[in-house]
Amino acid sequence: MLHMSYWGFDDQSHMGTMVVATSVVTAVLWVFGTLYDEQFPIRQMVPVDVYGGSDPASTAADNTAGFNCRDAVAAGPPHWSVHAYGEAIDVNTVENPYIEGGQVLPPNATAYVDRADIRPGMAYYGGELVDAFASVGWQWGGRWSDPDYQHFSATGG
Repeated sequence: MLHMSYWGFDDQSHMGTMVVATSVVTAVLWVFGTLYDEQFPIRQMVPVDVYGGSDPASTAADNTAGFNCRDAVAAGPPHWSVHAYGEAIDVNTVENPYIEGGQVLPPNATAYVDRADIRPGMAYYGGELVDAFASVGWQWGGRWSDPDYQHFSATGG
């Protein structure tokens, strides 16, 4: 359980909590320290258990979180998400939706589907968020055929 400062959309400093695997702690602290220094806005940062482990509820609340013991949102047989191992983080889930087969997740993120209209808190190539994670070797879900703009992981999955 990490307790980290983050810069809010209200231009104020906040304290958030995130659960990640021990193996990624150093990288995560570096990334969020960089984002704080750059005043990259984050809406909120609380563990998904605040939402009863519900990924849809957490993402609809624009929550930035890591660990969530759940299956991957992917085709094929059920398998654990890298979030279940604490090796993935979703950031600003409304500003950075997951678009699965044309469906926008969370549904209240449709205003952010147009990625050419860059606004605060968004992930994009060359932006603070994608660059901060890339600096520690993490990959971005925005590169997938069904883009998951909120998703960053140590494993690339």
